[in-house]
Amino acid sequence: MSSPPRSAFARLRALLHGVPPAAGLDAVELHLGESRLGPPPAIDFTPLASAEGWTRYPRLGGSAELRAAYGQWLGRRFGVRHSLSDGTLALEPTPGTKQAVAVTLSLAVADARRARTGVPAVVMPNPFYPTYRGGAEAAGARPVFYTSYDAGDAGPVEAAVRAAGGRAAAVIVCNPGNPRGEIMPADTLRAVARIAARAGALLVVDECYTDLSLGRAAPGYLSLVEEDGGAAGPFVVLHSLSKRSGTPGLRSGFLAGDPRTVGAYAGHNRLCGVSCALPVDAVSTALWSDDTHVARARAALAKNWELADETLGDLPRYRRAEAGFFLWLPVGDDEETTRRLWSSHALMVMPGRYLAAEGPEGVNPGLGHVRIALVHDAVLMRTALTRLRKALLSFGATCEWGEPA
Repeated sequence: MSSPPRSAFARLRALLHGVPPAAGLDAVELHLGESRLGPPPAIDFTPLASAEGWTRYPRLGGSAELRAAYGQWLGRRFGVRHSLSDGTLALEPTPGTKQAVAVTLSLAVADARRARTGVPAVVMPNPFYPTYRGGAEAAGARPVFYTSYDAGDAGPVEAAVRAAGGRAAAVIVCNPGNPRGEIMPADTLRAVARIAARAGALLVVDECYTDLSLGRAAPGYLSLVEEDGGAAGPFVVLHSLSKRSGTPGLRSGFLAGDPRTVGAYAGHNRLCGVSCALPVDAVSTALWSDDTHVARARAALAKNWELADETLGDLPRYRRAEAGFFLWLPVGDDEETTRRLWSSHALMVMPGRYLAAEGPEGVNPGLGHVRIALVHDAVLMRTALTRLRKALLSFGATCEWGEPA
């Protein structure tokens, strides 16, 4: 049995092993998308302190109140109503999205193996959320990557499907994207859905950053299904409280999709997986029912991006994301820059190469970039970004940065 690929965070730990942070400076972690944008949401967390809920088995499929909260949020956020009431759309809680991605891909790959010979392909973005690749390879599929520099162009997805032989077990879309924060327009999302359907593939749409837009809202695939009266083919859409509500410790999310696909996931997870505990259901219900804390966090995030624009905007090839926490910053040698930012400025960032893979042209599109999470309060972010600017300019030619024009 082959060993699983090392996670990006394991590779970062290995890179910095034995490298102390700069003396005399408070270390700032900018490598992890863990929101510290403000106080915790002002909802009732007391169910988590109740022993009663923790001494009972979780409710398979989640509580009625939680499922209702999912549907109400989908109605508010995406205008989803008819497809839920007429049974063309199904919902199921997930213990976060990492598990949901891995299980959904494993089931799609198993279906592909039964339907045809050969090693199934999973088509995915590059750079990517590492679980896409890990889940595909653990299921025995081969990842086939697409890199798109224009979020409105479905051509790279189509080219990747052709490279896979015209068939795939799954096609993955992350919208808004991670780590670059791009937003795929509705018509492009429709085009990708048609490409996936022609390939006999399950369309997996990861929308975990959808509530962290910085301008126009990202189109939801479920809105398109509602508007079009149905989907082009089998699909699931993933949502999570980790990013929306800044509560990754809850491990609470849900997937929505066609009844057959969601039913397969639900059957597997209820038999072999993990269901959310009753206290988690109660807190999750409150979080999905409240939009105020999300608006507050989005406003704080927008201020952090304004700080980034102010502090780094005149540096070469700086680009403001359309959504999400992450600044995808060109730096030259991403590993060397990461080491030097830690050792000389006590800033921890993520090398871009750890979030991407070598594509068909033999190039890793993450090379020469670092991912920087704008997740702290404004005071700490100003300190960190000021320190980051000073560091990058001091590195000079080593990191291919010069004085800004």
